[in-house]
Amino acid sequence: MRATILLDHTENTKQVEEEEKSRFLRSILEQCGVPIQEVWADESPLTVEQKIKVRGILAVYNMQVIDDLDGHMAIYLSSEGKNEKIAEWFKSTYKLKSDLSQLDRKKRLFLEMSVNCWSLFEESE
Repeated sequence: MRATILLDHTENTKQVEEEEKSRFLRSILEQCGVPIQEVWADESPLTVEQKIKVRGILAVYNMQVIDDLDGHMAIYLSSEGKNEKIAEWFKSTYKLKSDLSQLDRKKRLFLEMSVNCWSLFEESE
């Protein structure tokens, strides 16, 4: 799935990206039937303690989340000794754009965040 998110040019892009990745991860885990509601009550990014608890739950369900520091994330499900990739979030890209129709100069510049992600559930729909 590809999506575009428009942001103010002063927006904290790292925070927005983390929020979107968290939303994506949560939706995949819910679709897999992983009971995370008690640990992860809202859609905010996880704290360190919550991450530890979620990692323990994922181990019970033979799932693994690989989140590198470059913005890429992959979700694997292990069964019968094989690891199958069930979802992936690719590094987001940004473009600085301007809207000359805005009268206020501060509102003319904006960022276009391009999101690219994939899941096994999208293919079956």
